[in-house]
Amino acid sequence: MPSPQLAWLQVLGDLQRAGTPCAMVTVTGTLGSAPREAGARMIVAQGRLAWGTIGGGNLEKLAIERASEALRVGGAQAQAFDVPLAESAGQCCGGKVALFLETFPWRRPQIVVFGAGHVGQAIGGLAPWLGTDVVLIDSRDEATLEPTLAEERPYELRFLDAPESEVAELAPGSLVLILTHSHALDLEILNAALDRADLAYVGLIGSERKWARFQQRLLQRGRSAAELARVTCPIGIGRISKEPRAIALSVAAQLVEVLGRSEAANQPAG
Repeated sequence: MPSPQLAWLQVLGDLQRAGTPCAMVTVTGTLGSAPREAGARMIVAQGRLAWGTIGGGNLEKLAIERASEALRVGGAQAQAFDVPLAESAGQCCGGKVALFLETFPWRRPQIVVFGAGHVGQAIGGLAPWLGTDVVLIDSRDEATLEPTLAEERPYELRFLDAPESEVAELAPGSLVLILTHSHALDLEILNAALDRADLAYVGLIGSERKWARFQQRLLQRGRSAAELARVTCPIGIGRISKEPRAIALSVAAQLVEVLGRSEAANQPAG
């Protein structure tokens, strides 16, 4: 168990793993009488106090409101500001508190698999080990899927008539895998994915020959070489068996690398 002085690190780590954006407010200095000393911290998430305190009362209320507004605006922010306790917070201490606010806008990355066939289901089954949310999307009915879906599914499953329309709704930083039952549908989904420059990974199942054909068609649609360079095809690590479970394991290893880079980029400082 971390010491009280370092407990905030564990709380930030828990919120990061849950994908919950949050903000930390730290007392950096005081002048005159103040409710807490320099170094006191609190963490704000989902519009309320999630951990710690900088002294309670109107001072804390004002800081929570400011932190919540920063999270609503979005993006990583850092700002320092002073709060005169009598004038701004209506507290009788009469002193002044200097605060530092920093936001952590991380979200739990999501792996979105277009295609709920053999490979898609095998990847979905690895969700607990991937440590993130996995969503399978398919245009077919559940009754027509092969193999038959397992009763216990550690992933979310969606059936959509036009899966390509879902790409625009994905959260920034999503990892996208395209492995449907139809090459024509693969192409439409991939074309939609290329409209998004904020996806962490776009992978297309298939051979180098398939990718060459797709590149030609996408270039004819006006796609640039730079856009096509964002696509991973073939997917997975190394030359492996074409057995669905083997492909799933190979792809999972590749996704873990991408998730690791994303997690490192979002690690709190200090």
